Amino acid sequence: MQKVLIVDDSPTNLALLDHVLRRTGCVVVQASTGIEAVALVADDDFALILLDIQMPGMNGYEAAMRIKELPRGRHVPIIFITAIYQDEDNVRLGYETGAVDYLFRPVNVQTLTSKVQVFLEMNRQKIRLEREIETRLKAEAALRQAEAKYRAIFERAVEGIFQCTPDGEFCEANPAMARIFGYENPAGMVGVAGLRQQLMVEPGDLSRYMGLLRRDGYVANFEFRGRRQSGESFWCSESARLVMFDDGSEMVEGVLEDITGRKQAELELKHLASIDSLTGVFNRHLFFDRLEHALVTAKRTESLVAVLFVDLDDFKRVNDTYGHQAGDELLRLVAGRLRNRIRESDTLARLGGDEFGVLLECIEDQEGALTVARSLLEMMDTPYIVTGEPIRVGATVGISFFPDDGKDGVSLISRADSAMYGAKRRSGPKYGTFRECGVPR
Repeated sequence: MQKVLIVDDSPTNLALLDHVLRRTGCVVVQASTGIEAVALVADDDFALILLDIQMPGMNGYEAAMRIKELPRGRHVPIIFITAIYQDEDNVRLGYETGAVDYLFRPVNVQTLTSKVQVFLEMNRQKIRLEREIETRLKAEAALRQAEAKYRAIFERAVEGIFQCTPDGEFCEANPAMARIFGYENPAGMVGVAGLRQQLMVEPGDLSRYMGLLRRDGYVANFEFRGRRQSGESFWCSESARLVMFDDGSEMVEGVLEDITGRKQAELELKHLASIDSLTGVFNRHLFFDRLEHALVTAKRTESLVAVLFVDLDDFKRVNDTYGHQAGDELLRLVAGRLRNRIRESDTLARLGGDEFGVLLECIEDQEGALTVARSLLEMMDTPYIVTGEPIRVGATVGISFFPDDGKDGVSLISRADSAMYGAKRRSGPKYGTFRECGVPR
């Protein structure tokens, strides 16, 4: 029966791993230190080693290096298990010391069981192959059988597996690889010059990918937007290594999976993080981000940027009279009207409470911003229907300009705010620029 060595200085972790792995039908051998693990590998054959990184005395990296120096440990796959985040240098160190994978605590039982079963199956195939070679004494026949067995694993894998030249011509691809990219079979991908570049949506992704391969010899979880044969785009994650042969030729070998579902969820969360949950317009954080980007562009192109600070008048009266639910509904209605009055290229955000910000980029002159302010105030004159009641609420708009009133986002918003308060105090139009109305509060 095949043996799996688990190495961890925690008795609890050893007990948990032992309990899970016994279901896979293997013999589980335990070691509590790196030194003990090295001694066990020197005297016995193991199909797989699960090795903790953080251990007193000899840590996981050193233990792996010592194991790989042993005749019986040279070809045993090692999976590192750790509870801490591993940066790129530590990941590279792990692979250099002989690791084939990483698992992070808390370990997912299904993932652990699946990985162990795959390696046990590969070890069974390896043992069977060795016995066949020994029995038949015909290396060529044994190698053909081994190739057929590993080909079966290659064909049945759910992940895309491939070999390609550095120039992007695929030499081999499994059915899953073809299916992921929308081809009927692998033959449609093999032998097509430069296909790799055609399968990447963004032009710069291939050069970035090859740059990492040249620099490090491998890429891990490289994410990019792929293009199916139909033209449809999707998200991929790839891990690959650059293989160099004795004759000087090179080959890229890798595994690829479709992560569209996960990536869309990540992008959705990122989008939600930039939205004000009450009104559905952008929040203060996104407004500052857009403003900083707009200023970078404006400085380069010497163009004009305006910040409008919109504050509702008598909003407290609405809350006190009709209640906070009515106040929230009024804010949603105001945000909807403001959004409908600005250009798609402009940015509207709720800055807090009853305050909104409008960012106008690439305007021809200051009069353009004044026109927008008048339009927004005109729109506010129409009563809002809240809980069946017509409610009239006005607003005051303060305006600041780049570069006249400030060179950074904080200054521009502060001065638009100051202009708004100055416009509230004076008689006349309910809007004003910092130059006209910006006085200390």
